[in-house]
Amino acid sequence: MKSFLLMVGFFTRLPVPKVEFTEERYRRAVKLLPLVGLALGVILVLVSAIGFVAPPLVRGAVLVCAYIFLSGGLHFDGLADTCDGVFSGRSREQSLEIMKDSRIGVFGTLGIFMAGLSYFALFTAAPVPALLVFPVCGRACCLLSASLAPYARADGMGKATGLASGPVAIASAAASLVCASFLTIPLALLADRLSGAAGVAAVPDAVAVAARAAGVAGAGATGVVARAASSVPQTVPFGIGTDGSFVTVVLCSLIAAAAAVLVTVFMTARLKAKLGGVTGDTFGAVIEVASIVYLFTFGVAGQVLPGIIFSTV
Repeated sequence: MKSFLLMVGFFTRLPVPKVEFTEERYRRAVKLLPLVGLALGVILVLVSAIGFVAPPLVRGAVLVCAYIFLSGGLHFDGLADTCDGVFSGRSREQSLEIMKDSRIGVFGTLGIFMAGLSYFALFTAAPVPALLVFPVCGRACCLLSASLAPYARADGMGKATGLASGPVAIASAAASLVCASFLTIPLALLADRLSGAAGVAAVPDAVAVAARAAGVAGAGATGVVARAASSVPQTVPFGIGTDGSFVTVVLCSLIAAAAAVLVTVFMTARLKAKLGGVTGDTFGAVIEVASIVYLFTFGVAGQVLPGIIFSTV
């Protein structure tokens, strides 16, 4: 429990009991990083309920602010530093030195802007199951990246993460991704219960529109739902159709996770070629890029795979 609390306290702004930091404890605890992502995902699922009473753009903005607040912007900082160093066009040593500079440059600013814009667009219509799993995916990909390349610096805070990587860390990351994907099934069951209890036909037009904009699926619907905006479709609150397509939801998550893993492997290879390895900053960049790839791919898979439709207004 102390190891988990150490990870939560170190990688989030959640109020938890303070645990004394030691490098040895950190190395043992870093394999629990995906569980920290799961805790963030649960909170974001609860925050996403604002989609019932607010327009989709407000939902997206609130989720972006909540995500940044919960993580303390830690990984955005790593993304900015990585962009400044990698895209500077300088030598390995100069790039690493740029990444240590506390000042932000043009490439770092652009990186944060593009990531924030991507999150806003994806959160506006993200199905709730994706909100649960994407923080797990990003942090699992961090462990994968740490296992695929050496640490590029002689010292640094991220070195302990690299030293703690290896087959066990990869196995932990893979297991967490699979388990988190299957956790979308209880959300689907809950959605069915809420749909049946509330009475779908009684949903007001305004709420139905907000629900569709939030990525809510039409039960037994086809593309007609997206075109018939004036009608009230059979909707459920958690972005999953009531036709029992729970297997499809899990497949969407696993496909999205696979895409994030592939991007992480490619990204780590490029970082290794440019910097000679990975750093604490690149771990943050991997987390954010993998998370965005997961959210995007989940949405695309949900459009393509049968049995689940994510409607937009």
